[in-house]
Amino acid sequence: MHTAAPTFAAPRGEQVYAAGRLHGDMASCLFCDRLRSPTAIPGGAIYEDDLVHASHYMDEETEYLGYLLIQTKRHAAGVAELTDEEAQAVGLTATRLARALKAVVGAEKVYTYVFGEKVPHFHCLVVARYRGVPEEYWRLNLGDWPEAPRGNAEAVAELARRLRRTLESASYSA
Repeated sequence: MHTAAPTFAAPRGEQVYAAGRLHGDMASCLFCDRLRSPTAIPGGAIYEDDLVHASHYMDEETEYLGYLLIQTKRHAAGVAELTDEEAQAVGLTATRLARALKAVVGAEKVYTYVFGEKVPHFHCLVVARYRGVPEEYWRLNLGDWPEAPRGNAEAVAELARRLRRTLESASYSA
């Protein structure tokens, strides 16, 4: 999708901050670690280019199916620290993942949101809301829905494979 060469330094004239201090050592960053150990991500990358990496999120033994994460490859603390190219890459990737979620799991709605309070490395969540979810479980309450589709690492990997295949076969206008 994107042709920019990867960069892991702050844009010229800018500094990247994490938790109120200059963050020059990425050794302690959870999301930088994810990029250094891609085999630890169930299903691997759903999409990846020089600027962003997208995968299915998994934090527990079973995870809400359709909970995707886009992160920048360069360590940037938040949205304000993104380069214009990174911001474009995130937006385009989020749009394409949303389309893939609608096609693959029949999502009625796809949410995208950014918090960045727990992990000071830019990441955007792209989350499917399935048909029939009662309104009290919409938005940030999807994980509380008792009938939410959940899966183990194998189910997450299978969904990642299906999403990747859908993205690869889609034709997008430039």
